[in-house]
Amino acid sequence: MSQPIHPSVFLNALPALPAHHGANDNMMGAGNDGEAMVLFLNKSGARSEETLRRYEREITRLTAFLYFELRIGYKDVRLKHLQAYVSFIQNLPPRWLMPGILPGQPERIMFRSPIKPGKSTDQVIDVLSSFFSFLEKNRYTAGNPAASLIRSGEKVARGNTIIRYFHDNEWQFIKECLASLPIGTERERMESARTSLILSLSYGLALRESELTGHTCSDIHPDNDNGFYLSVLGKGRKRRQVPLNKVLQQQIIEYRRMNGFSGLYGDPFPLAPKTRKTGGLITPLSARGLRFWWRSFMENCQNKASPDIRHRLQGLPFHTLRHTALTHLARKMDIEDLAIFAGHDSINTTSQYYHAEASRLKKMAADHHI
Repeated sequence: MSQPIHPSVFLNALPALPAHHGANDNMMGAGNDGEAMVLFLNKSGARSEETLRRYEREITRLTAFLYFELRIGYKDVRLKHLQAYVSFIQNLPPRWLMPGILPGQPERIMFRSPIKPGKSTDQVIDVLSSFFSFLEKNRYTAGNPAASLIRSGEKVARGNTIIRYFHDNEWQFIKECLASLPIGTERERMESARTSLILSLSYGLALRESELTGHTCSDIHPDNDNGFYLSVLGKGRKRRQVPLNKVLQQQIIEYRRMNGFSGLYGDPFPLAPKTRKTGGLITPLSARGLRFWWRSFMENCQNKASPDIRHRLQGLPFHTLRHTALTHLARKMDIEDLAIFAGHDSINTTSQYYHAEASRLKKMAADHHI
């Protein structure tokens, strides 16, 4: 579980708070905006380290904008201010792309680049909505100014999401790229095996980024039927048991053997290992490191792809592996079983993976006309 964040980390980085923000008249007991932020982050961090990292980044950015650009605190925020923030992150002044914005953290760079309109902006809006909903619920603010922010990316309507997955020809090409990785040297052989392990586990178990990077072989356990399962602590702190088939078991055993380990489980050997050891130990990739690795692998695939496939592969995130796995499993699993396997709270989410075959629909609709 994430460690609580001390308010001084943020309080020292903010200018003097307006006097009326010090009134301790809310259900949180927060005396100012810095403490209110910390309470929200401590609550959010209980879900996962990745959630904490994302929420801390977005709320710190917003707070810096409010204090340094608008000179207001949370209780003064209205919809127009958040609309101004959305425009601001899409058209950043150059100084916000360099260190030195936060006095208490002078080395911190607030933004690496402007936030793109669409899904990337929607993800920021989702965090703002959660934050101001928390403040409103605990009577720190009189309302939720983020409630009316308009999303414009892929997830416009709840339950009507565009699922980005590899089409069958693209997935076959990805597997061919994996099989063609060089193994001429020991270093190439180890990297090929590592790539194969990460892809196989991600696809075979339909894992999210944080689920892959946050688990080790100590999370593998024997079941009651001479098999093994991975105990996954997933989104929303929900735990599920995902079966490890024989092929995945053997792949883990083989990669462990290449690194001087025996067996399948019982130690903190990472499921997504780094290339180099740290202090003589094999340590796990962070979620950010996993995304960097994924971009490198996908760039290698794009360089080998035909123009039509290359265009489709461009920009597909690591999460595409999970979408692809669930799409394929939907062809053989009932929706209730797939929901359990995926760790979904609602089968409405799972239903999105039951894609009608395009070729079948095309054939059936061929004579449907006036």
